[in-house]
Amino acid sequence: MALNERQNQILELTQQKQRVTVRYLSKILFVSEMTIRRDLKLMENEGLIKRYHGGALAQNDYIQYPLLMRLKINEKEKRDLALRVTKYINDGQTIFLNNSSSCAYIIPCLKNYKDIRVITNSVQFVQALAKLNIKCVLTGGEYRESERCLVGREAENFLRSINTDIAFLSCDGFSDDKIITVNDDANSEIVRIAFRNSTKKIILAHHSKLGAKYRHNICHEDEADEIIVF
Repeated sequence: MALNERQNQILELTQQKQRVTVRYLSKILFVSEMTIRRDLKLMENEGLIKRYHGGALAQNDYIQYPLLMRLKINEKEKRDLALRVTKYINDGQTIFLNNSSSCAYIIPCLKNYKDIRVITNSVQFVQALAKLNIKCVLTGGEYRESERCLVGREAENFLRSINTDIAFLSCDGFSDDKIITVNDDANSEIVRIAFRNSTKKIILAHHSKLGAKYRHNICHEDEADEIIVF
């Protein structure tokens, strides 16, 4: 389901507040309560939110949303994050970006640097980089439409042969015992390889992921050069 602008706003507000009422959404978005109820019904059918009488609850499996949907959530925070990471970027670097909505917002900042090369498994990112005339290399692998990325043995073998100056890697969980984890089986080894083969390792973690731990360990906090919580 492709969300319209209003439904994207509903999704973002629900994620931010965890619980919202129909009356609140109607007032904030300047539409009738009937329109909001129709939106919530459609969004619940897609597994994006959970309805209750008079409102909606956040679907906390946010990490399972398709990439194009996650790009619309917490946009301001992700733009601010992109500006924060520019201090780590220099001319002439080879940079790895994993296929996350957080890393997507770094791409526009790269046009301000010379001779940057980006390694990624994201088809979405390669298209954006090409429009900015930024050198980029796409791994091989099996295509996943929901994430618009390549995964599998071919992608992993390619990345084992590549060393990068800096890797920006998002995560799904940053547990209380300081373990960085991801939930995606197909992407977990890609993230681990990119982490190992990069001189500088920057982990990006949205504050909603603090305290969570998922199936696949990536590293301990001490192994990363920087963990940026936004």
